[in-house]
Amino acid sequence: MTKIALFAALGLVALTSTAQAYDARQAEIDRREAVQEQRIQAGRRSGEITRSEARQLEAEQARIKQLERNALRDGHIDRREAAQIRQAQNDASRHIYRESHDNERATRWNRWW
Repeated sequence: MTKIALFAALGLVALTSTAQAYDARQAEIDRREAVQEQRIQAGRRSGEITRSEARQLEAEQARIKQLERNALRDGHIDRREAAQIRQAQNDASRHIYRESHDNERATRWNRWW
């Protein structure tokens, strides 16, 4: 009887730790996604990112969201999938930085269009 209770307790702990890892991965992915979206919008407002650059960056963000949807198809994001999404987010972050620090600037009249 005590062995059954022990195995049940171990199983419960294993399921709980897996769920917590999933929540942490998902939260980190969502947080970075929101921050990158804010960086793109701030660059548009300041004129550092042109309209065409913003379209490219937003298309890149959409590809990352598609990666995330594909990873969540089975209900959770495993380590390999999280690493793939993290790498795509790192690439997107570098791309946002490059576009906002290049010499292309939006004119005052076309910052919002």
